[in-house]
Amino acid sequence: MNTLTAILPVALLLLLLSSSCTLQNNTLSTQTETIQDAYWILVSLEGQNVQASKDTRTAYIRFEEKDDDVTGYTGCNRISGSYTLTDERLQLSELSTTRMTCADMQLENKMLEVLSRVNTYRVAGDVLTLYDGDKAVATFMTGNVEVMESDLDRNINNDNN
Repeated sequence: MNTLTAILPVALLLLLLSSSCTLQNNTLSTQTETIQDAYWILVSLEGQNVQASKDTRTAYIRFEEKDDDVTGYTGCNRISGSYTLTDERLQLSELSTTRMTCADMQLENKMLEVLSRVNTYRVAGDVLTLYDGDKAVATFMTGNVEVMESDLDRNINNDNN
């Protein structure tokens, strides 16, 4: 009886821990099944890692579910447009940007050019890969909304000074 009394709490604890891990994994996969309403931070363009300089904003993209609008930043300017999403097909259209001049416009120009060619996508965990045919042309990672908003606020304040 003493053995059973000692083993029972340990068994219950192990059962509880294993079920909470399963719930967490299911929640994570549910959060990343769609590309909509998430902040996707740019990681690479055409196989080249992207690193924003200290003078630029973090480049990201966001697909709004409600209006099928795409918004974001190119590293210099705001980006907006529309998108059509069906299964693994993704078409971006009517892309436009604000017209601020920045010291380095290469990232912005490359990002806009690449986004105009996108026709499919895949999500694997927290990584979104955009494709032109079967060629991966851009990779994004889900980001933290607070970080994105503080980055935006910091840069808007810098723009106004």
